[in-house]
Amino acid sequence: MSRLDGRVALVAGASRGMGQGCAIELGAAGAFVYLLGRTTGSPGDGRTDTLAHTLETIQALGGAGKAIACDCADPQQLAAAIAEIEREWGRLDVIVNSVFSTPTFPGMIGKRIWEVPDDLWHSVVEVPGRAAYFTIAHAARLMMRSASAAVPGLIVNISGRGALRYRYNTAYGIGKAAIARLSHDTALELEPHHVAVMAVWPNGYAADPSKPETPRYTGRAVVALAADPHVMARSGTHMWSAEAGATYGFTDEFGHSHEVSTLTDQYSLEHEA
Repeated sequence: MSRLDGRVALVAGASRGMGQGCAIELGAAGAFVYLLGRTTGSPGDGRTDTLAHTLETIQALGGAGKAIACDCADPQQLAAAIAEIEREWGRLDVIVNSVFSTPTFPGMIGKRIWEVPDDLWHSVVEVPGRAAYFTIAHAARLMMRSASAAVPGLIVNISGRGALRYRYNTAYGIGKAAIARLSHDTALELEPHHVAVMAVWPNGYAADPSKPETPRYTGRAVVALAADPHVMARSGTHMWSAEAGATYGFTDEFGHSHEVSTLTDQYSLEHEA
C-alpha cells in the first residue's frame, strides 16, 4: 500500500461506514487523521459506530489521529475544527467528505416522491450537501497553502451512481447530483492551487454477495489517489473504488479484488444506454 507519512487528513463522517473505512486506511498509511462526527463514543464501550472506535482501530494499526465532536452540517463547528487543525499542524493535505446518516433510509428504497416523508430531503440532500460544501469552503485556504505541484492536495467526496442514473428514490439522486456538481465546480476553482477534487464511488451492490466491497476498500482507493503525484489529472472526475483497485493494484483487507460496476442495478428504474 502507498504511504502518506507526514500528511494531515480530515474525514467528515468518520464514525461509521465509508467515512470510517477511509479514516482507518488513511491512518494506517501514515497520515495523521482528524475524525469529525457527532457520535464520539468512548474507548471500550463496545460500540463500533463511534469516533472512539475508529481512532482505536487506527492506533491498533500503528497510526495516529484525533477525534473532534462536530456536527459537520454546522459551518461554525466546522470552522472551529479546521482552525484547530491549523493551530496544531499548520497544514491539511487530504479531506474526505462522507456525511450520510439516516438510519431510516433503507425503508425509503423503492418509494416514490409522493410516498416519502418530507424530512427525507433534509437527511439525504441537505445534510450531506451542507457538510461537504462547508468543509471545503472552510478548509480550502489551508489546503491551498499546504499543496504544491509535487505533492498536490486531495479532496474526495464519497458519492455514487445515483449522481448519473436513477437509484433508490428521487431524493437520493438529487443528493448525489449535488455532490457531483460540487466536485466538478470546486475542482475548477482549486486547480490553479494544486488541489484535486474527486468523487469516489463505492459499489453498494456487490456482484458477489459473499464478497461485498468493504468501507476499507474505499479507504484504500482514497489512499492510492492521495499518494498519486499525478492526481491533478483526475480532478473533477469520479472513480469507482474498484476502478482505483484495478488501476493502483490493491485489494481489500481480506485480499479480495472487485469488479467495476454498471450504472444500473436492481434499484434502478432505467436501463444502460
